[in-house]
Amino acid sequence: MADLTDASRDGATTLVPCAAARFAKGVWKDIPEVTAREERVRVVHGSTCRNLWAWPFDLGDLALGHVLLECLPRHNRTDGPERLPMAEDAQCHPCGVLADTTRVPLRTGTAVQEDPEPGLHVLAVRLGAPIPTAAPPSPLDAEAILRTMKRFIAEGGHWDATGSFHKAGLLDAASGDILHVVEDIGRHNCLDRLTGHCARNGMDPGGFALLVTARLTGSLYAKARRAGFGFMVSRSAVTGAALLAAQEEGVTLAGFCRPGEERLTVFHDGRGLIRR
Repeated sequence: MADLTDASRDGATTLVPCAAARFAKGVWKDIPEVTAREERVRVVHGSTCRNLWAWPFDLGDLALGHVLLECLPRHNRTDGPERLPMAEDAQCHPCGVLADTTRVPLRTGTAVQEDPEPGLHVLAVRLGAPIPTAAPPSPLDAEAILRTMKRFIAEGGHWDATGSFHKAGLLDAASGDILHVVEDIGRHNCLDRLTGHCARNGMDPGGFALLVTARLTGSLYAKARRAGFGFMVSRSAVTGAALLAAQEEGVTLAGFCRPGEERLTVFHDGRGLIRR
């Protein structure tokens, strides 16, 4: 078995080359193309087993974060049934936000790869000590947020080659440093990866701002809240479900953060974290 907490990857294998046909301006042309490599990941924690599709690199943080955010909140935290009764498991806000935005008590942990099969990565997650709660992030002005988003977007990534990836980043508002950036094909996987990184390093996400390239939908908002984030900034849109929940929970929520257009939209700032 191999410990994946510091997994490396072979950059040459992240893309899948293929032959394709492109239709453009009324003309067909055979072209070489690449797609993003995506494979099955099986996450195991105790009696819980979850199957994901993900970019198959640096999987330790993905597995750890997924267990913390998606397995523990929907299971008894002691021995018990694998799922809550359907009536409880499916509770929603009126406009569709998952009712379970309750912050998860994060713990440190590791993910260990078990014997893999072709195209299938199996990881066993072990949880450790609780992580202390951090103070909320420092306030930022709009110009600082735009400068930070510009650096976040400008960092090279797999989107450039495939158009398939989302990104999420951890911003230390006090220093202005982007402490960690993750990529995956699924935007929810990005939140798992970022949370797993924090948990593995004993860091509370609630002490940082969250940067994402994806839309802040109700489900992505709910996952970010379970991780502890209360300051979220997206390059893309914010949906009504996320906005309703942010208003109810006093969360700072900004979208359409577009440095090239020198603009961002503050949808809600319940914590006063964006200075005017």
